[in-house]
Amino acid sequence: MKKIIQLTIISLFLNFQSIAFAESSQTVGNYIVHYNAISTESLPPAVARAYGITRSKNKGLLNISVLKKGAGFHGVEATIDVSATNLTGQLRDIELRKIVDQNAIYYISVFSVANRETLDFSIKVTTADEQTGNIKLRQQFFAN
Repeated sequence: MKKIIQLTIISLFLNFQSIAFAESSQTVGNYIVHYNAISTESLPPAVARAYGITRSKNKGLLNISVLKKGAGFHGVEATIDVSATNLTGQLRDIELRKIVDQNAIYYISVFSVANRETLDFSIKVTTADEQTGNIKLRQQFFAN
C-alpha cells in the first residue's frame, strides 16, 4: 500500500509540474534535463508532506531531473551545481537535495523568495559519462 501511495504522489508531482507550470528542458549530449522553479505554495499538500517541503508563498522550489534519451522516464544521477542571483546581483544559496524513488531521480532546492522577486539560475549539469551542459533559467516569484 505504501508503494502505491508513493507512486501516486510521484505521478501527481510530475503531472502537476508539467501541466500547471512552465517546465523547460534542454538536451545535454545523450540526456534531457528537465527543470522548473515554482512557489512551494503551488504544490499539492500531499506532495509537500511526502517530500518534507513547507508550502509557503515566500518559498521557491527548484526541481531538476536528468533523463537518458530513449530510456523512457528512467532518471539518471548527475552532478548538478546551481547558483542564483536576484536582479540586484545578490547571490542566493541554492543547495540541492537528491530524491530517489524507484526509477525517478530529482534534485530539489527550497529557498526564500520575496514578492515579485526575479531569480536568475545558472545550472551546470555533468552526467556520469562526463557530458556537460550549462542551463540558464529566469523565474519571477509572486508572494501575494
